[in-house]
Amino acid sequence: MSEREEVIGYLKNNRYEKKICINCGKTFWTLDAERKTCGEVPCDPYSFIGNPPTSRKYSLEEMREEFLSFFEKLGHKRVKRYPIVARWREDVYLVNASIYDFQPHVTSGKVPPPGNPLVVSQPCIRTVDLDNVGKTGRHLSVFEMGGAKSFNFPGKEIYWKDKAIELAVKFLQHLGVKKEEVVFKEKPWAGGGNAGSSVEVMVRGLEVATLVFMDMVETPDGDVEIDGIRYRKMDNRIVDTGYGIERFTWLSQGTDTVYEALYPQMVSDLMNEIDLGRPDFLREFINAYASEDGSEVKFLASLGADERTSLDRLSNIYILADHSRAITILLYDGLVPSNSKAGYVLRMLIRRALLARKRLGMGSDLWDLVDQQKERFSDILDVRLESSAREIVKLEIERFDDLLAKGDSTIKKYAKGGAIKAEDVLLLFESNGLPIEYVRERCEALGIKFPEKLEKSKGFSNTRREPKEKEHFLKGKYPETVRSYYENERILEFNSKVVGVEGKSVVLENTYFYPEGGGQPSDRGVILSSGKKATVEDVRIVDGTIVHLVDDAEGIAVGDTVHGFVSTDRRRRLMQNHTATHIILSSIRDILGPHIWQAGAQKDERVSRLDVTHYRDISPEEISKIEERANEIVRMNLPLHKEFVNRNDAEANFGFTLFQGGIPDGNKLRLVEIPGVDAEGCGGTHLDYTGEVGYIKVVKVERIQDGIIRFNFAAGKSAVEYSNSQSNQLLEIREKMGDDPAKAFEAVNHNLEETKKAIESGFEYSNVKFGNRELKIMEVNESIAESISRSLSGSSGVVVSKERIRVASSSPDISALEIMHILEKKGFVRGGGNSTYAQGKVLKENIGLKDIEEAIFNHS
Repeated sequence: MSEREEVIGYLKNNRYEKKICINCGKTFWTLDAERKTCGEVPCDPYSFIGNPPTSRKYSLEEMREEFLSFFEKLGHKRVKRYPIVARWREDVYLVNASIYDFQPHVTSGKVPPPGNPLVVSQPCIRTVDLDNVGKTGRHLSVFEMGGAKSFNFPGKEIYWKDKAIELAVKFLQHLGVKKEEVVFKEKPWAGGGNAGSSVEVMVRGLEVATLVFMDMVETPDGDVEIDGIRYRKMDNRIVDTGYGIERFTWLSQGTDTVYEALYPQMVSDLMNEIDLGRPDFLREFINAYASEDGSEVKFLASLGADERTSLDRLSNIYILADHSRAITILLYDGLVPSNSKAGYVLRMLIRRALLARKRLGMGSDLWDLVDQQKERFSDILDVRLESSAREIVKLEIERFDDLLAKGDSTIKKYAKGGAIKAEDVLLLFESNGLPIEYVRERCEALGIKFPEKLEKSKGFSNTRREPKEKEHFLKGKYPETVRSYYENERILEFNSKVVGVEGKSVVLENTYFYPEGGGQPSDRGVILSSGKKATVEDVRIVDGTIVHLVDDAEGIAVGDTVHGFVSTDRRRRLMQNHTATHIILSSIRDILGPHIWQAGAQKDERVSRLDVTHYRDISPEEISKIEERANEIVRMNLPLHKEFVNRNDAEANFGFTLFQGGIPDGNKLRLVEIPGVDAEGCGGTHLDYTGEVGYIKVVKVERIQDGIIRFNFAAGKSAVEYSNSQSNQLLEIREKMGDDPAKAFEAVNHNLEETKKAIESGFEYSNVKFGNRELKIMEVNESIAESISRSLSGSSGVVVSKERIRVASSSPDISALEIMHILEKKGFVRGGGNSTYAQGKVLKENIGLKDIEEAIFNHS
């Protein structure tokens, strides 16, 4: 940072002295002329423990309210907390700072903030220091970040650095902290695509807040570099202050650790349950840990065996208190456990909590702790999700118990020569779901040497979404195309002027052709120009410009007036299927619960699909109820309201379920509402009434990966065609096999088995032993590879085509993702999946069965 950026007016004008810490060498500001250190551990001890500087003690809830009301009285609009699952963002899955609520739509200036200035207390999840939870006395997996924000846009200044620091000092004084005890440390800051300068706020060794002055945005050609990422100045200047509500609570109570301050009753109850007394050396140990010089290792070595056991048991109690709150917030925000992305974080938190319970030998159920946290924080939770939360915890306990029952045999399988490799420990964690600390404990018990150093697992850190690649169709720049299809979705014939022609790409001034987007395929049709017909084969949108990809653009010139015809049958079918998608999603939520979220969708002329988050398989009875509810909504013939509205107004009225199908880029959101049924931000084409859908038929329901269920369905004319086809097939079966249903089903099953045998015998395949199980390896054409891999019920196998490798497992002893990792290490493939199904893109040509067989056999 430049000197100009470092100079903070308020501090200079209020006689704060700028100094260099004699221990760490970092810059700090203080009113204490005698101070030589920066005010933060390890340079300064935790002198607030047993001696809080505030005028009274606060509970977590009281401190949250004290913070919010203080800034509210000073003109900040109080904003309700956002979900901890970042539904409104395309770049991250979980929130780990309060500014995440407003990135990138507000910070970029595209959307006005919901208040300016504003104040919010935002629950956040951070997994970077998860291994330190329960040990250091201060680390948490879940915390509330109090954010007092001001958004300074060109021509509209709210407040900047001086005022932000002044308010921080006033809040501390309001709590009873003397100005002379406050120390400020300067440092660069970066996060979520933005950067700037910042000051950290210290009181008696504890960092309680960070005041960020954000005035840069991430860009490859930026002239400022922070942590290896380049940034440039932006026109907007944003005050992003993060007050640690838990840290302030701890500061006010002065307890030995943050856990006693946050969860006094729960910690006390758990200690009583296992008859554990508080170690009298705890405060000394916490300060040793805070020194960050390895003093805690020496301290532990000085303790007796019973004292170390006591400390370890207390650490597990702290883990239970912290993790149960994190689990509760994630569950009540609708997250479903899985083996990837945000669901992976929830699953691992549950398993870490279960391990802590196991170590303590406790009889109380994890759900009891989750329920206590729910009761305590019910004012910021969606308590409608209690039923699904309870069932998820029950299922996760059963799954983890089954996993631990095979734990030793699984670990032994990876141990070679009395030792286990670091890469295999991570594989057990990421593919099998065995927590690293559990593997370490079992290796010690089994006499297996555990690696001294492990790399950071990608599992917890990989909570950022993969950026979408932008399409490039055009060399020139063109104005945004007028999207006439929003004016009237029923107009399918129109005139327009040509503004650009590049190869087979045609750009019009306005168009009624819908471009591919939001899971809806583009329209098809024709463009007539001077008697010549160009067939529209695809339509795309790039930066607001709609591109018509035609079979032949010869004869079409810039300035021509052309006549467009949109395919009527295709548009009608897509409108029916897209409207049906909204109806069936609402029906699934009605039947299965409000934890259901859309995880993907693809509309089609014939059979469409909708992927949703869910924690178990769906029964035939539930499928019938979902279909029945969907058709009930169709029969109600409800109107669809379609209008462009302000994003903030829509969020205030409907919440974040608006973003089931995607996130708008700017301030205007196209709201598609079926009153009393569904409301979503959606850019697709829709009918005017639900009755126009005609009929919805669920074609197939399948679990495509852990935590994701796919609904294949048809609507309108397509649904009728599908039902007629099914009826005809059933009539054929009946004619050929007789009227007795039992005999007919028996004959069908026999034929399916015979067909399966015939299919398998027609392919080249081999068998390989993996552990004590047999794995079938098959080489097939890509056109049938998917269906073959999905049909391996009752067995496990690897299906290889020229393009992809698929692994299916029906055995608890074989993880499909583990097999995929083995093939990845050989450089054969790059992919992902879960324990039952994984797939990936082939990276090497001419991979044969022998290559795969050898790789799996050698690893096994």
